[in-house]
Amino acid sequence: MAQTNSDIAFRLDRPLDEQTFKKVVADAGYSQTQLAKTLGLSSPHERQDLEVVYRRVKADSPYNILVRLFRLGRKVDGAVFRQYLPGVDIETLAAVGLLSRENGMVFSNVNLTPYHDLLLASDFGPEINRQMSSDHVLGVGAASVTLAGLTVRRKVAKALDLGTGAGIQAFLAARHTGRVIGTDTNLRALNFAAFNARLNQIKGIEWRNGSFYEPVADEQFDLIVSNPPYVISPESRFVFRDTDLPADAVSRQVLHGAGDRLSEGGLACVLFNWHHHDDADWAARPLGWVSDTGCDSWLLCFKTADPLTYAADWLKTGEGRDSPDYGRYLDEWMAYYEKMGIGQISAGAMFIRKRSSEANWSRSDKIEKGRTVGECGRQVERIFAAEDLLRSLDDDRQLLDHRLIFDKHHLLEHQLTVENGRWVVQVERLHTDKGISFSGRVDMYIANLLAGCNGCRTLRELIKTVADREQTDPEKFTSACLGVVRKLMRSGFLSSVDVSGRADQ
Repeated sequence: MAQTNSDIAFRLDRPLDEQTFKKVVADAGYSQTQLAKTLGLSSPHERQDLEVVYRRVKADSPYNILVRLFRLGRKVDGAVFRQYLPGVDIETLAAVGLLSRENGMVFSNVNLTPYHDLLLASDFGPEINRQMSSDHVLGVGAASVTLAGLTVRRKVAKALDLGTGAGIQAFLAARHTGRVIGTDTNLRALNFAAFNARLNQIKGIEWRNGSFYEPVADEQFDLIVSNPPYVISPESRFVFRDTDLPADAVSRQVLHGAGDRLSEGGLACVLFNWHHHDDADWAARPLGWVSDTGCDSWLLCFKTADPLTYAADWLKTGEGRDSPDYGRYLDEWMAYYEKMGIGQISAGAMFIRKRSSEANWSRSDKIEKGRTVGECGRQVERIFAAEDLLRSLDDDRQLLDHRLIFDKHHLLEHQLTVENGRWVVQVERLHTDKGISFSGRVDMYIANLLAGCNGCRTLRELIKTVADREQTDPEKFTSACLGVVRKLMRSGFLSSVDVSGRADQ
């Protein structure tokens, strides 16, 4: 059983000049971009060889000292700290709980990670602290970055971050929300979140302790985001990962409960894991969880794994590959999966939108290579609008009178081969270069049509223009074109000006 670590927490009643501290850190170059370069990876939340990194930052400098302290968990001579970081008072940081002192040396109690313009405290991982505590507080990781990118960033009155952890989703929501509530069962995580809010001078967030939706009772929200402890396992060792509920019951409760807490038109985005028998039934259970909530739902599957691979991935994260208990835990997890009849486990996200005035729709997509790139919010809004429009049509030919706009975040790639001494296009593939990864093959007719989709002419007019250029009958082109246009709208490539009056770019 993992031990709690509640004795190490921030003393929020102690003074701290947050603005000066962040300026010193920024002036030293301790940024997300620079840290990624130092780690030799694409982003600072991926794993790295700590011994290699240490040797890169062994020479004393303001930046190197910060990396050694806050990323590697190494001790630094107090005199050296004062010499290179004269604007930072060790005693003040120790009093608030950020640093500790021992025999003239200073060391950090927490990992301090730059994420865009934020500076976020979390616990060191098992690669530094060999034994993680049960109330371990996660920092910026792949899941939190994915959820941040998926979330729609429209201005709303009230938002809920369920399972807030160190607070990253709440901080991002606060930028476009009048009031934000962050909840967690882990009191230590709420302490970290409150410290991070103070460090980044973010106001207007209320922190509440409790499970699922209990802390907010029947309150309504325009936005709900959640990265809950969704791991399917027989354990309850780590608050951030495990619960006492069986299998994927946590995911079901979070998703089903969102419908009752969303205001009309409100949107929830939840990361979660779920199990199923095989490839044929992967979407059935999650969509069933929200079928009676008065909400539209869109399920994304990023990855599917067999139980052994899934268990190994999570145990390596929590235990480390070299743990003497790794094999024993693997056997325990596999026995649990066999008992529960679990065939496959998928990871993904679901969008849920409250819409009680009309019949609700649901859809599911497996995302190519499980990729999302950057901010996806506007793409998500386009896809929801397209889904509403397409389901309202009696006939796809009604699209002919719509003016469409082609989203600018796309790439059209040509694959060519040489035939008879000339380069000949064999494949034209369209794919997104930002947002949720969608792609598909198009031909030259569709490619030429897309080039004209600027919101000024109707689809009917564009089809005629392309057909005239290719000297073909527009009617022969129309039927095939409508099928492709429907698919492109459902993927967010095309949006109708005649629905919203504009198309977000």
